[in-house]
Amino acid sequence: MKKLPDDLATKLLDASHQLPAGSGFDVSVDEVAQLADIPRATLYYYFSGKDDLVEFYMNDLMDRTRAAIQKAAASEGSAAERLANVMTAVIGAFAEYPKMCLELPGAIKDAEDHAALMANMDRSVMAPFREVLIEGRATGELSLTDVEVAADAIMGALHLVSMKSLIVNGTLDAQETADLVVPQLINGLLPR
Repeated sequence: MKKLPDDLATKLLDASHQLPAGSGFDVSVDEVAQLADIPRATLYYYFSGKDDLVEFYMNDLMDRTRAAIQKAAASEGSAAERLANVMTAVIGAFAEYPKMCLELPGAIKDAEDHAALMANMDRSVMAPFREVLIEGRATGELSLTDVEVAADAIMGALHLVSMKSLIVNGTLDAQETADLVVPQLINGLLPR
């Protein structure tokens, strides 16, 4: 994908909000061109096809979440408090950008350049988890044996709970979900 001019990127991002509900990113380049009021040839100049366009949308959604997650990771408080803030920020991102929650796994699986999407997900979402987990383990505040596995497990749990709410309820109440899920993940299952 070639570097997009800012005005073209804005039009494409605005058009993504007009995609039919439930369609995910299962639309053609022609449909996106029409929604964005951009000549089809212009899109094909910048994108090799639908997969390339879907990667653009997914990367944008992950980039949008990065600031909130990094802010949560850098917040005041103990490692457990900051971990709770990061988890809440992730749920908030899924609520704000449900397409990311519902479509990201499939988009990564189907992407021509899945390594680039995975790298952006790692940088945008997973790195702040690992930073807080590493710090918490170093201070003895968090008990975990493998930072990578712990980060993946936490993200998997947050993703599944959020996805289930979006599919079953058609919406995701970020604060209500965080209030239920975050303490469970931080406190674990064993009685203390």
